[in-house]
Amino acid sequence: MLRQFLNIVFREYDTRLYALHRVELSKTLFYESTEVPKAEEVLKVEEVAKTDKNGGGWPPTFVNIDDLPRPEIFFSSQPAMINASKFHFFSLLPGQGEGCVLFANPSANVSVYDVDLQSVVAMPPASFPKPNNSIVLSITNQCEWSSRGEYDLYVMSTHDGSFEFFNYCRTSMSAYPNDWYRRRLPYVPPCGPDSYYTVRPDSPPFAAAVVDNSTICASSNGGTYAFDISRGVWRQLAGTWTLPFHGAAEYVPKFRLWFGLEGPNGSSQHRLCAFDLASAPTAEEAPASQHSWDYLEGLPDEWYPSVRRLVNLGLGKFCIATCCLHRPSPKEGDMEVVGDEVTVLTGVEVVREGNGLHMIKHKSLHYKLDNMGIHCVL
Repeated sequence: MLRQFLNIVFREYDTRLYALHRVELSKTLFYESTEVPKAEEVLKVEEVAKTDKNGGGWPPTFVNIDDLPRPEIFFSSQPAMINASKFHFFSLLPGQGEGCVLFANPSANVSVYDVDLQSVVAMPPASFPKPNNSIVLSITNQCEWSSRGEYDLYVMSTHDGSFEFFNYCRTSMSAYPNDWYRRRLPYVPPCGPDSYYTVRPDSPPFAAAVVDNSTICASSNGGTYAFDISRGVWRQLAGTWTLPFHGAAEYVPKFRLWFGLEGPNGSSQHRLCAFDLASAPTAEEAPASQHSWDYLEGLPDEWYPSVRRLVNLGLGKFCIATCCLHRPSPKEGDMEVVGDEVTVLTGVEVVREGNGLHMIKHKSLHYKLDNMGIHCVL
């Protein structure tokens, strides 16, 4: 299904609270037309950007937004944990609707907020604290004994390779709370319980995808591994290749392809790629990119991408969130300076064109707000 809203979690630096805002995609990130944006629409965007006095040197193709809809809810942690911002974890619960947000604090306490019902439910405690950039994968199952669809959420920690399974049913928030449960799974190889002390920081998994309802593929610096969901075990694939994207790849059924962001975090490449991962569990080399598109042309030279995230909006539409750090050119003899941080949101749409696929780039925007920064996009 095509989503209507994008969930943006902002961190308020003064209050240390996390505010959930929802923006309507058709009004902010995408043009109404499904075709390539028309010239007059582009001109309107450029005119708005030219009148923005706080653009900070950004080109007119990047629209600055200084207004937000009211927050839906605020999340917080115990006072002792408020500085552990990297371990404030948020995720959507697929199947519960696009406004059902799961929150896990650094103490691994978990709650779920349903925007539509305006209700909060406490969840079973998580197995481990989760970094905000953890890899989240979802699988839909249908129980033979029940008409209620079941959903399996798999979360991989990019901190130490911890791996967890969470099962929940598509019901009202409070009807069947005992049907929701979680289980800790074996660490993603080559990580283990002592990996924090023995494994390099880049060893945890940096790429993963659900290949089918029985297999998950994940890459770390030790190679690529397949997780057998029914048996709960990992096996290393042939060769030492790794998946050619970072984070989670998203499967789009109408194209029968997986979509991911090329290269590691911090790379100068800004490309959305399409892959066929169906044969990955038996492959002896990394799957090649079948399609590749630039999505962030015109980024100012002094802004460097640090973290990127792909959000699947359905029917071939994506939001790509790119966190950029401002590194002004140092004067001779000066040390490198890292200044402001800005997250750029880019709306793209993949459509079929002839015998191939074509990417339509809609809008790129960034929020410039006092004492607030984007924590994550869902």
